[in-house]
Amino acid sequence: MFSFFPKDDHNQTLRLKRFLMAFGSYIGCIALVGFFYFQGITRATLNVLVIGSSVNIVFNLLIYAIIRTGLNKRFKDQSLTLIQMVMATFWIMLIVYYADLLRSVVLILYIVVFMFGLFKLNVWQFLFLSVFAVANYVAVLLLLYKTYPESINPKIDVLNILILAVVLPWFSLVGGYITKLRAQISHALSTIEQLAIIDDLTQVFNRRQMYKILEGQKALGDRGIHPFSICIFDLDHFKIVNDTFGHSAGDIVLRTVAQEAQKNLRNIDHIARYGGEEFILILTNLEIKEAIVCAERIRDITKKLVFDDMPKEFKITISVGVTEYRPSEFIQNAINRADKALYRAKANGRDRVEYEPSTTI
Repeated sequence: MFSFFPKDDHNQTLRLKRFLMAFGSYIGCIALVGFFYFQGITRATLNVLVIGSSVNIVFNLLIYAIIRTGLNKRFKDQSLTLIQMVMATFWIMLIVYYADLLRSVVLILYIVVFMFGLFKLNVWQFLFLSVFAVANYVAVLLLLYKTYPESINPKIDVLNILILAVVLPWFSLVGGYITKLRAQISHALSTIEQLAIIDDLTQVFNRRQMYKILEGQKALGDRGIHPFSICIFDLDHFKIVNDTFGHSAGDIVLRTVAQEAQKNLRNIDHIARYGGEEFILILTNLEIKEAIVCAERIRDITKKLVFDDMPKEFKITISVGVTEYRPSEFIQNAINRADKALYRAKANGRDRVEYEPSTTI
């Protein structure tokens, strides 16, 4: 069923909301020109008003269609901001041509157009738009001087050009600075968000994010949408690594094991640092037999790893405990079962995978 906004793409929805703001501004301009017409203070005829408004609306529908279908993602500027602003500047030029004595009032519309550039444009794009706007305004005045010289007031129109030539570049510099500042704030917020969910040493999810992911999987599992399995693995004899080679070497081992495990999971699976040298794998939409196969693969990969700044003969192994989530149980119960299987793997000689079944109450 068709929806005006895409349901699964936040960025596209945001772009369409900005488009609607711009479209609302166009409707306001059309209403303004209509007011000029009915007050008899513009040379524009009814045909010009209808045709111009229709073309304007068709252009906006085309922009909406490009964004809604996702074709905009093929462009570097996926918001199509500069294209829309260039076209908006063109429409202002059309209004200026027919506004005659109200040209000075119409110039305010430039500020409205430039405000939308704050969402995306950099300084150079703003400056390009400023030059484009001033050049178009001069071209319109020259055309009016040739076709309707009586509508020209040299002093006022030269003053208008000077105002545009000063105000628009100034706005461009300020607008470009604000755009850059927004980008820096966005990057800072993204970094803060990453720090909140990522373990600093291993660069996999931290314990807090692990529980958040597990609660999401539990909600799906309780509704019978798909099963999931939990694996806890622990690095065998890791204390010896720290005692023999130092904590820096231990950090390298932890990070390498975590990163290699992450590389060998599916995109829908997750790995998190549970604490110390323990990690949890959350295997989404996977039956227990497949989960055990995955755990064995990670175990085998780990024992073959080569570590930076460590002797070539150095090897590390892991012990793994595996279980499946039982619908409607507490998440901690499933974790405890995986932990029980892990300790059994340790007791049975390490470097092995053990499974703890989910039993009904």
